[in-house]
Amino acid sequence: MRSYEFPYPETEQQTVVSRFGGIDCRTHPTKVSLSRSPDMQNMICDQNDFLVKRTGWRTQAQFNAPIYGLFAMPDGVGCAVHAGAKLYFRAPDGTQTALCSDMNEAFSQSFTMKGVLYLMDGKTYRAVRKSSKNTAWEAVSVSVTAYVPTTTISAAPTGGGTSYEAVNLLTPKRINTFIGDGTATQFKVDATDLDETAVTAEVNGSAVTVSAVNRSTGLVTLSAAPANGNGLANVSISFAKTVSGHADKINKCRFAGLYGGKNDTRVFLSGNPDEPDCDWQSGLYDPTYFPDTGYTRMGTDASAIVGYLKQYESQVVVKSGGAQEATSYLRTYMMADDGSALYPLKQGAQGEGAISSRCFAVLNDLPLYLSARGVQGVYGTAVAEQRTIRSVSDAIVPKLSQETDLQSACAVVFEGKYYLAVNGHIYVADGSLTEENGDPAWFFWVNVPAQCLAVLNGQLWFGTADGRLCRFAKSEEEHAYLDDTAAIAAYWRTPTLPLSDWSRLKTVRDVIPTLMPHSRSGATVQYENENGVQLALSRNMDLFSFRTLDFSRFSFRCIPGAVTYRTRWKQHRSPLFAVRIGNDRPDEPFGLLALTIRWTQGQTVI
Repeated sequence: MRSYEFPYPETEQQTVVSRFGGIDCRTHPTKVSLSRSPDMQNMICDQNDFLVKRTGWRTQAQFNAPIYGLFAMPDGVGCAVHAGAKLYFRAPDGTQTALCSDMNEAFSQSFTMKGVLYLMDGKTYRAVRKSSKNTAWEAVSVSVTAYVPTTTISAAPTGGGTSYEAVNLLTPKRINTFIGDGTATQFKVDATDLDETAVTAEVNGSAVTVSAVNRSTGLVTLSAAPANGNGLANVSISFAKTVSGHADKINKCRFAGLYGGKNDTRVFLSGNPDEPDCDWQSGLYDPTYFPDTGYTRMGTDASAIVGYLKQYESQVVVKSGGAQEATSYLRTYMMADDGSALYPLKQGAQGEGAISSRCFAVLNDLPLYLSARGVQGVYGTAVAEQRTIRSVSDAIVPKLSQETDLQSACAVVFEGKYYLAVNGHIYVADGSLTEENGDPAWFFWVNVPAQCLAVLNGQLWFGTADGRLCRFAKSEEEHAYLDDTAAIAAYWRTPTLPLSDWSRLKTVRDVIPTLMPHSRSGATVQYENENGVQLALSRNMDLFSFRTLDFSRFSFRCIPGAVTYRTRWKQHRSPLFAVRIGNDRPDEPFGLLALTIRWTQGQTVI
């Protein structure tokens, strides 16, 4: 007689996720690493490598025009806001003062040097500086305060002399110095067809009278003959000579790069749509002086210069690419025999060009920029070699490539993270969290309508197309987990898991999340399999607190430790399984420390 054998119960097994990485949109959900997620939003990794819900943002001010730029002031107190055609100074207490009303209604950028904020909006190159009484900020066109060069020195009254400084593109004004011979009253300057502005003269530093000016020939007549200079220049004549288009070469620039070799002694401007392949260098520590000889053309005008990156003691100039020419150029520094500074260029390889001038930033010594195929990182200065510039955003390229109008994207680095904003989304690269391939971990946020970003007083701010000036809240602030008044829907999803064996059906016996404790929080756990999504459990996980006391969800939990609970929900006969956990409730934080899935194996898949 054959005996009956009772089946042995399958041993319960478990899969534990205790370390969390970023999102991975490129890999098939069944092949994503256990620590990463094929789908999550509005989450970020805490400093201890566990996931938390992002904080919300609050509207701080409302302008009646789109905000095109947001800039920290040089002294760190307050900020400048470019809204519509106006530029405002916003004090820390929220009071606003209009500085000018003729800004270009387009995105603007800035840089700071020697206590002055310089703005480029493609229309007017502008300086925001303290007034003469050093009491209030004022915005002036740099052309008004531009450095006046001495173009010729030690000339004879009849002309000649030695060329000294190049003409400043920003101003028609020039100075010539002469050596008086004791008898001559007429002095010929180094230009003809002078402007109608006043011509002035000095002898040994004292003003003298100009009796006549022949503007067509450049001949200036003084009322009396200066003394003999005995070989030393003792006569100085100031005049103006406008060259059509000179000022617009600088005024139409849209962005800047500071560089000078070992330190940032000069400013390089570019972005002029009339000369897209050209940039201009400033004088030494003087952004008001751009010599008409200090320009450089890189490649052809079929590919525009888009931005600058500092890499060690070199500057990388990145173009838009295409047109079968180099994408990047390496600018270095050397000193000529006569003591003048030279900035030779080295042509780089053809690769991914940049697409937005407002997405250049440096994350933990890694220069980054946005291309049509994702965010690129610059590794080293060997720009002529392949792989020196390579993608650091492969994990999010499928999602990022679907965004429209990437040319309008903006980015900023804040607290070790690179924030890239476009179309109401933010892509966050965490420089402290590295994936298996060496790239930073990426996270994806929604419902952030930023079109310009700035770090002001240690916090992240942004401006919107409808004129709102907003700031992200700190986690300890009251109502920190609201976007103004809207709830933040945050979630994280596991990869689609075969649970060790692709060929067997599994019974999921329990899912056990371990959460961060908060005075008011909760989580919703969903099971996902080939039949879709099934709600498993939505539960409050509050700590007792008088501040948030609500008798409808009263809790006796008082110990601020990790909170673990079981779903006690079984999922039968699943070859593949995934869990989605999140929180979409108003003003509730949420933190995920670990997730445990307990399961048993069943029969072979038929």
